[in-house]
Amino acid sequence: MATTGIYLVSGVSRDLQRAARVRAVSEGTTLRTVLLKALAEYAAGNWTPQPDGKLPG
Repeated sequence: MATTGIYLVSGVSRDLQRAARVRAVSEGTTLRTVLLKALAEYAAGNWTPQPDGKLPG
């Protein structure tokens, strides 16, 4: 079940956050779920960000 909420992550542009939220909603999920999944993947050692901040792809 998708719930609504406003998340503003410090240091992350509103445009990026808005785009991520729009994609999450279009996929039937929430930005909260996306962020929790990403944090879990990072904590488990399954994903490591690039030092320059660039995303793969």
